[in-house]
Amino acid sequence: MRLDDLRFFVRVATLANLSAAGREFGLSPSAASARLVTLEKSVGSQLMSRTTRSIALTEAGQVFKGHAEAALNEIDTAIDRMDETATEPRGHLKISCNMFFGRKHILPFLNEFTERYPKITLEMSFSDRLVDMIKEGYDLAIRAAKLPDSTLRARRLAGNPRVLCASPEYLARKGAPTCPDDLKKHDCIGVSFMPTWYFQGGNKEISCSIESSITGDTGDYAYDAALHGLGLTVKSVAHVWEDLRDGRLVEVMTDYPVARSGDVWAVYPPGNYTPSKITALIDFLRDKYGSPPYWETDYREARND
Repeated sequence: MRLDDLRFFVRVATLANLSAAGREFGLSPSAASARLVTLEKSVGSQLMSRTTRSIALTEAGQVFKGHAEAALNEIDTAIDRMDETATEPRGHLKISCNMFFGRKHILPFLNEFTERYPKITLEMSFSDRLVDMIKEGYDLAIRAAKLPDSTLRARRLAGNPRVLCASPEYLARKGAPTCPDDLKKHDCIGVSFMPTWYFQGGNKEISCSIESSITGDTGDYAYDAALHGLGLTVKSVAHVWEDLRDGRLVEVMTDYPVARSGDVWAVYPPGNYTPSKITALIDFLRDKYGSPPYWETDYREARND
């Protein structure tokens, strides 16, 4: 039994798709099926029940999967630790991040990172979608939203407050809201995954169900819509700090700051040991961002001018 056989079996079980796992391993559908049959013969038990449309773990397969994952984790940990003691961090790092944050706060620093760690190769995926890290094989995800309860591990990279803002052209045309009730009289730029806006009013949180004048499905659309004067939007400071600083956008309703502002997190799969390639990138980004991060520093300086 080879390690690749165990890795292949675990991917088939995770994806619940023999062909998809086969493609990841460069196998044709017939070769993937043959590989699974060979593994089942070597352990002396049927691990998966298969039909033309579905595949599922048998009871024996469920037992075997748990032990296979534990064994692979121990082996990978041993390899990582040997690499770390013998050489610098190395390996392939598959990263998920939303488009704007990746473009503004990760890509500008990667040339320096790869010069410092030439044995680490990078694969970037930019999307507002929250990927399934285990199923899709990601090593690291950068998220600027509240983290759901999960078995994933996380390290905070930086703070990231949110603001309600609009372009000077919009404010000249419609005026600025001074309290949450005023939003009923304004054009609000809606985002499908954020139908409610939350503000802090004294000691209580105020929720506002937004009646949008325009709705879209990405944070980048809302940003562009605000710059073009289409209305008010809630944006993270990491997204709009330069626009606030340079006057392309204006923060409004400052007596009612946006509530539920999040932090920026590095999220990675569970395990007893964090590979040095992951730690290297997290520590590098934390150092680059600073504490407080440069986008917050610029934002605060602009507010005080």
